[in-house]
Amino acid sequence: MHLSPLSLAATACFFWAVNAYAEEYTSYTEPSRNIEISAAEAGVIQKVFVKEGQQVKTGEVLALLDMRGIQQQVDIAREELSLKKKRFDKLKDLLKNQFSSQEEVEHAESDVIIADLKLKLSEELVERRTLRSPIDGIVTEMRFDISESVGGANSHVATVVQVTPLRVQFNLKASDARSHKTGDELALFFPDINATVPGKLEFISPVTTAVVNTVRVTMVIPTTKIGLTAGMQCIYRSDEPQPLTNNQPQKP
Repeated sequence: MHLSPLSLAATACFFWAVNAYAEEYTSYTEPSRNIEISAAEAGVIQKVFVKEGQQVKTGEVLALLDMRGIQQQVDIAREELSLKKKRFDKLKDLLKNQFSSQEEVEHAESDVIIADLKLKLSEELVERRTLRSPIDGIVTEMRFDISESVGGANSHVATVVQVTPLRVQFNLKASDARSHKTGDELALFFPDINATVPGKLEFISPVTTAVVNTVRVTMVIPTTKIGLTAGMQCIYRSDEPQPLTNNQPQKP
């Protein structure tokens, strides 16, 4: 087939444009959240309730520091509050028949308030020695075992990660980064499973790195595709059709 000089020129311009602007970027998937949990104060591990690899819910107890003496304080404070409330209620009933004074009732009410505060302070001491997961996730590290000492607020006791969804960061050329907007779905190729899945642009840095002229972007990747895990190689090609219109995984 004979091509006119105009057609040849257009074809040459097309291939020049593709080769000139197409870029391939490689990165690795990460958990969406990675939290290192520390104890609020120093102590000795009394109990460990989870193991590495275990899924946990927000607020679930991971471990307890030694509670000797503290739990007894809570029990005493709770009993004192109960007695103060009973006395307060009794004095209120007596006041109706003028068998007690308003001053006695007010004093009893103050005693209840103070006893309640003492109980809350005791319970706070227990909570400070209780390590809980702040998120739904997976325990990836438990650094202490029963009877081992924890150093305090700066001691890393456990790590919990959230892998749904996954995230990946790329440093794109400024021109590639600025050609998209937050919310766009981009095609991401995973060599380990030989599949392309959509990643949604979550963040585009407003700052361009000097000298190299790159922009940091973050994408969110759903984990509905079987085989997707944190730490997998991920490739973004700027010459892929963007954004995706079909969210189903597809081969490149």
